Amino acid sequence: MAELNFIEYNVNPNTHKAEDITINLAGLGFNQISVSKNGKASMWAVNQCVILLNSLDIPTGLSGIGFNATNSIDGSLHCDTTGLNVAKVQGINIYTYPVEQFKSTYDNHFTNVGVAGVESPLDYFAGIVFNCSNINIVNSINDGLKFRVVRKSPNYITSVCDNNRFNIMWDVNKDPVSIDTLVIKTDDIVDLTALLTAKGFSSPKINKEQKKIITDIYKKNKNLPPKHVTRGWEFNIAGKDKSYVLEKNFPEALPNLELIISQRHNHNGLNEDSIFYYSELENHELNSIG
Repeated sequence: MAELNFIEYNVNPNTHKAEDITINLAGLGFNQISVSKNGKASMWAVNQCVILLNSLDIPTGLSGIGFNATNSIDGSLHCDTTGLNVAKVQGINIYTYPVEQFKSTYDNHFTNVGVAGVESPLDYFAGIVFNCSNINIVNSINDGLKFRVVRKSPNYITSVCDNNRFNIMWDVNKDPVSIDTLVIKTDDIVDLTALLTAKGFSSPKINKEQKKIITDIYKKNKNLPPKHVTRGWEFNIAGKDKSYVLEKNFPEALPNLELIISQRHNHNGLNEDSIFYYSELENHELNSIG
């Protein structure tokens, strides 16, 4: 059994300035809470969201995920910076450590410098999109973390941790192996959107095709949020009247990261339709640039 503890975001000093990243993290509501004793990394947090900010010689972006877990992933080694077990899977770091030993190990490797931010209504990390077409790697990580596969479709395989709070949506049609999408759960998407917009983070409008889909969703379901809320704030909506999500994306809130904020109504896990829309939107924009 594994439960998410933190995600790792790497800043390659050859391509990005650490100061710019920390400014963006502060804008999202994160506070620096600790610094590694070897000076190579730091921890940032807002409410239940925790980020290990690293500076490895790998591309800038989401570079790892850390779990409270009894078992480690095959091939794991000791990480000198964190004191945790870490397995490098096709360039992605997967950290694991028994929960009962985590605090003492953390205290031995990090110095506390602050407390988690609380002003931003970011609640917790709900899931990631993990690009990996190698089904053997997908199965190996799921087995190592004891994640349950709950859904398979032509686009994704979705697996979930034991308490259903954190999902990995495997994009089995995309390479190279990478993590480029992060979904954060919020209980107040209107307030959060207003806050992020005021901080200078931008979000694209819903395109015409998706607006037609949203119109059809409203025709078929009666107990959804008022239309002026979704239209006025340019929220995407997916699901049904008894189980739906309101979502908004902020591309490049951090470099090489698609950030999606998500408010749920009787809805567990990630919504594949909404994730796929944002993925296709990103692909269209990249093709237009190309």
